Amino acid sequence: MDYKKEVSRRSFLAFLGTGAAALAASATGLDPLLGKANASAAGHSAAALPFPALQPTTADKLTLAGGYTADWLATGEGGRYISFVQGKSVYEGYLWISHTDQKARGASILTIKRSDIDAAWTVEGTKSVSASDRISVTGPAKASGVTQGLWSNGSGGRTPWGTVLAGESPLDSGAAQAGINPESVGYIAEADPTDASFAVRKHTALGRFAHGDAVSALTRDRRVAIYMGSSRALFKFISAGEYDPVKGTANTALLEEGRLYAADFGSGQWIELTAKAVKAVLSNKTYRMPAGVDSLREDLLKKVEEQSNLLIYAQDAALVLGATPLDNPAGLALHPADGSLFVAQTGSASSGNGFGSVVRLVEDGSDAGSMTFESDLAAAGGRQAGFSSPDGAAFDSAGRLWLSSRIPSSLLNAGAYAAFGNNGLYALTSSGESFGKAEPFASAPVKGALSAPAFGPDGTLFAAIEGSGIVAIRRS
Repeated sequence: MDYKKEVSRRSFLAFLGTGAAALAASATGLDPLLGKANASAAGHSAAALPFPALQPTTADKLTLAGGYTADWLATGEGGRYISFVQGKSVYEGYLWISHTDQKARGASILTIKRSDIDAAWTVEGTKSVSASDRISVTGPAKASGVTQGLWSNGSGGRTPWGTVLAGESPLDSGAAQAGINPESVGYIAEADPTDASFAVRKHTALGRFAHGDAVSALTRDRRVAIYMGSSRALFKFISAGEYDPVKGTANTALLEEGRLYAADFGSGQWIELTAKAVKAVLSNKTYRMPAGVDSLREDLLKKVEEQSNLLIYAQDAALVLGATPLDNPAGLALHPADGSLFVAQTGSASSGNGFGSVVRLVEDGSDAGSMTFESDLAAAGGRQAGFSSPDGAAFDSAGRLWLSSRIPSSLLNAGAYAAFGNNGLYALTSSGESFGKAEPFASAPVKGALSAPAFGPDGTLFAAIEGSGIVAIRRS
């Protein structure tokens, strides 16, 4: 990857120096109209971490930093993505959990409550969206308009109108074995945990590929931008229509029509994915297909006759048109003050990027609708950084970057990875012009992994633990 085009020192210092009060005011991370962080705050020191850091551990249990306790809300079925939706008060809410376990396809919705600020969280009700449900399909590639099931649901995000986005992977052999059309799997689905009348739907306009996280922003002209991670490239969808807060969840129609782009980090440009552009490249009989594209040139050329066909093969199209191949860029987080995008690359030993990294992307003019951007390396994994293999990412209201790790079980607690112990959850605080060393907050059981956190009221942190369950972590 080319990082020669660096973010300016001035804008980066402004980002790092923003005060916690300003950050907290925009903690949803959904309004890029806030602009750059206030440069006058650059001299302020970062707030201290609110917990004593853990030492790496190999214990086969959930281990937390001192002063915190876990309320187990569910056991057995974990996941890789969790989202908290506030209820009518700080004593109630909803959790959306995207499952990846073979025995728990789809997602769960937990209704949770507590009696007071210091009380434990408990589950009051449970619903699910399963692989056998009939789900509506929207957009150019909707075909019959209905498909079966929510599969390989290991990632997600939120929309500006409060619904949850859940990403699928088209690489799931289980769908084909179940007799489901593989082309109906691999999309972003939308659901509303608070409203049973809101039909779960898959949005084909956002493309079909191995979806990572999906984070939302508003462009300067009030259109909706959805940044999407994947196994290979970074994508961005921009709606054709404008967001209207008065319409509430009716804004879902914005995800049915728009343009899909992929990032070229070398040139700092967003490449629009069109069938016309792909066919122009593939019509050259001497063209050699890039790494990561499984189809033959002749076969892909036949598959992308129309724009609706291109969306089904969005990742192949992105790589053919010159999108930068990344190293498992699944985790995404928008900084709550300036709207810059942080991309967690899990990395892989085979690529030489075994410890992973975090890249920061800044749109020109701080506009999510821009076609150009600057990027820089925000943090590189390794022993000195204190973390490895970042998978999930989230910012808290104080501007700390939280990362969950996903070291492969075959490498866990061995060789170069022994120093990190089990997979865990880490917090990184800005220090000068970079992030300080990651501080471990929680450690998963052996061969387990935590999701990125979902932040609730009064310092509660919710997390899904793959293979173990769902927890609410709060001060003891």
